[in-house]
Amino acid sequence: MSNKKKIGLSPGSLVYTGKQLDVKPIVKGIQYNPNDYSELSEKECLNLNLKQGFQYWLDLKGINDVNLISQLGEKFNIHRLILEDVLDPGHRIKIEDYDAALFGIIYNVEYNKATKTLKKEQISVYLNKSVLISFQEDPDDSFSIIRNRMQMPLSRIRTRGSDYLFYAIIDYLVDRYYITVEAFHDEIEVMEEKVLQEKFVLHLEDLHILRNNILAMKRVVFPLREEINQLKNLETNLIDASTFLFLRDLQDNIQHLIETLDNQRELLNGIRELVMSRTNLQMNKDMKWLAMVSTVSIPILFFTGVYGMNFEFMPELKWKYGYLIWWIGISVVVFTMIGFLKRKKMI
Repeated sequence: MSNKKKIGLSPGSLVYTGKQLDVKPIVKGIQYNPNDYSELSEKECLNLNLKQGFQYWLDLKGINDVNLISQLGEKFNIHRLILEDVLDPGHRIKIEDYDAALFGIIYNVEYNKATKTLKKEQISVYLNKSVLISFQEDPDDSFSIIRNRMQMPLSRIRTRGSDYLFYAIIDYLVDRYYITVEAFHDEIEVMEEKVLQEKFVLHLEDLHILRNNILAMKRVVFPLREEINQLKNLETNLIDASTFLFLRDLQDNIQHLIETLDNQRELLNGIRELVMSRTNLQMNKDMKWLAMVSTVSIPILFFTGVYGMNFEFMPELKWKYGYLIWWIGISVVVFTMIGFLKRKKMI
């Protein structure tokens, strides 16, 4: 993602800065109330005439079509600064009040256990009194579960206003965060089991990757807590009093996620310290054995050095049993050193 395309342009300029996709964005809509539910085509969405007593949800999958987003903006009188943020993936998490509308940017997160990568997708949500428009960065459908819930007559999501749908989308994404956090927990448990084994292989690189993923996840969750807290205290007629109760519960869930991520980070620090401690202990054992070998070898090297010198007069070199005596002497010294080390419990 790059913002180089926007350099020198005035605020509100509509330029897509995300990854280039060959897939054309798709707009689908839903017109609903407690007793009625109908799906809208892209043409119907762009030429929508709002009916009294109905709520509307327009969902755009893919945001790489500037003209399409501009048409939606003109149709529903969406501020161009909002549209600019929609077209700028990687934007910071926020929920803003535009008096007659609310606009939020949050993220859908998916963790790939095989590659140990964390994929983030920007989700932008625009809300006015009767219309909610969601902008999904990727063409994949992230909200099929919510759409299925909406098909049930007299369900809570059908009987309440668009503000509850706004909450339901954020709540669904937070539930998906739990899936990622649980995957982190499973990896930490595997690491702990490896470390506690006598013969373990744990690369610090794996630990470092998981630590970075936890930090990246926290950068998604932590700002959302602050934005939900501000939204909960916001004086607006766009959110019903009953929906604020659900926002409080949502804030508690987000706080629990943050505490869990903090605990996981502490566990990783503990595992790292344990790995370093085990590594240092093994290194000390190796150094101990090298020191003992050196201790035993020093007398041998000493005698070898003495009798390897070219002095003219060395009487024992002329002895008949000098060679045998040399070996006996060396053996006595070596076994004496080994016995000494055993008594000191160094072997």
